[in-house]
Amino acid sequence: MRYKVLSLLFITAALTSALAQTGGPASIKWSDSTRDVYIDGQLDRAAQVLTSDAPRRLVLISPRLDLAVILDSTEQTVSTALKEFFRFAPDHASATTDAVFPSQTIGQFTNPDTYTYIFSIDGRPVLFRSHAGATGEMSEQQLWETVPVWRSLMENHQPPAAAVTALKANTSDAQVIVALGTWCSDSRNYVPKLIKALKAAGNDHLKVKIIGIDSRFHTPLSTIQQRKLINVPPVIVERNGREIGRIVETPAVDTMEEDLAAILIGKPNVHKGRWDRGPKVASGAYSYRDSAGKERGKEQWEMYRTDEGGHLLHSRVTVGDLTTEVWHRINGAKRPTFVEVTTHRGESLARTRYRLNEQTLTARLRGNQSGVLDQTLDVPDRVAFFSPAIAACGWEWAKATEAQGQKQVTSYIAPSEIASTVGTLASVSYDPKGDEKVRVPAGEFLVRRVLRKAGDETSEWWLHTELSIPVRAQHAGIEYVLTSIEVSKP
Repeated sequence: MRYKVLSLLFITAALTSALAQTGGPASIKWSDSTRDVYIDGQLDRAAQVLTSDAPRRLVLISPRLDLAVILDSTEQTVSTALKEFFRFAPDHASATTDAVFPSQTIGQFTNPDTYTYIFSIDGRPVLFRSHAGATGEMSEQQLWETVPVWRSLMENHQPPAAAVTALKANTSDAQVIVALGTWCSDSRNYVPKLIKALKAAGNDHLKVKIIGIDSRFHTPLSTIQQRKLINVPPVIVERNGREIGRIVETPAVDTMEEDLAAILIGKPNVHKGRWDRGPKVASGAYSYRDSAGKERGKEQWEMYRTDEGGHLLHSRVTVGDLTTEVWHRINGAKRPTFVEVTTHRGESLARTRYRLNEQTLTARLRGNQSGVLDQTLDVPDRVAFFSPAIAACGWEWAKATEAQGQKQVTSYIAPSEIASTVGTLASVSYDPKGDEKVRVPAGEFLVRRVLRKAGDETSEWWLHTELSIPVRAQHAGIEYVLTSIEVSKP
C-alpha cells in the first residue's frame, strides 16, 4: 500500500507540474449539494455530498466511511481518496482540492434515474439521490438535523449590526413565518443567516415558525394554497393574524434580516427582481384594444442590456383579473435563453421558468394549486419564443425579416392558461412587407411591417427598426398599440 501511495503521489506531482505549464487550474472548488444518502440501507444525515463541474464529479464524505468517495459522471467511475485532500471553508458549505490529487478507482456506479447513484464500498451498498425535502412545521433543531451544514452556515454568519439593532428595537408582537425547502439553494443561502440574526436580536416579540415545503410543492398543501406559495423561501410577517409584508426567494438588499427589519417598521425595501441586468435601453407601455377600440388590457415594460451582449425584458401585463409578469432574456445572437412567466388570478398563483440551451427547452411550473409540472422539448438552433409579453414578440424573428421574402421560423408558443406549462412548437412564417412610417400615441416611428402566419391564423406586426419591439400589432382580434416609450441615452 505504501508503494501504491508513493506512486500516486509521484504521478500527481507530474500532472500538477504539467497543469502549471499549460495554465490549467491550480485547484478545484467543490460546493455542497443536499442529497439523501443511504449506507447499508440506513439514512445517513451526517453524510455530505459536494459537486464540481471541472469535470462533473460528486464526492461523498461520511463519518461512516474511512475515505472520501468520488463519482465521475462522465466516466461513471467510483474512486476513493483521503478525506484530508478536501480543505473545507469555515462554514463547511464548500471545499477545495488540488487540481490533481491521489485517488484509486474501485468500480463503477449505476444510474436508475438522473439523480440516483448506486454503488458499493468494500461490499457495503451505498445509494444517494435528490433530497425531496422535510415537510411541515419543524423546530430549529429538527432543521439542523435534516441539513447539518445549515447549522454551520448559521454559526459562521455575522449579521449586519444595524439589522440586529433594528430587530431588537421592535416592540410589537409579530409572527415570522419562514417557509423553506431543505432541498433549495436559496433557502440554504439565506435562512440560516436570518435565524442567526433573530437569535442575536433575542426579541421575544418576534415569534418564528419554520415550515418545510417539498420539492414538488405538494406538501403541506394547505400552507401552499393559503399562503400562495410558488417560490421558496418566502418570509411572511404577520401582526394580529394579518400579513404586513413578505420577502420572496431573495432579499431586496444584501440580507433577509435587513428586509425583515424594514418590514417591521412599515418601510419595506423594494425588490428590483433577481435577474442580473445591465444599463436600461428603453421603457414604455402598450394598450390592448378590441375591435371597437375599447381597452381590454395594458402592459408596462423595461428593456436592459446584458453582459453577454443580449437583452433582458421585464414586462407586467394586466388583462381583466389576470396579471402576468414576464422576464425574457435573449443572447447576442437574438436567441432566447431564459423566460420566466408569473401569473396571478384570484387565489391562483403560478410561475413557469423556461430555459433553452443549444437544442433543448425545459419548462418547470410551480403553482399553489397545481404543484410542479415539467416539460422538455428538443428545439432547433434557430427558435423563437412567444411569451405573454408583447414587447418581446419581435426579438427573435426581427433579423429574419430584414430581407424580402417569406421566412419560416420554429416558434415555441407559451400557454395562456394560468396552471399549464405545456406550450407548443409551431412552424411560423414571416413575410416582410417593407419599411413605412406609422403614428401611434407614443409618436411617429419608422417600422417594418410583417405578416405573421401560424396555421390558419394571420396577424400583422409593425416592428421598431432599431429596438425590434412592436409599435403596433393586430393579433387574434386584439390591437396592441404603443402608448409611451422612453429610450435611454447611450
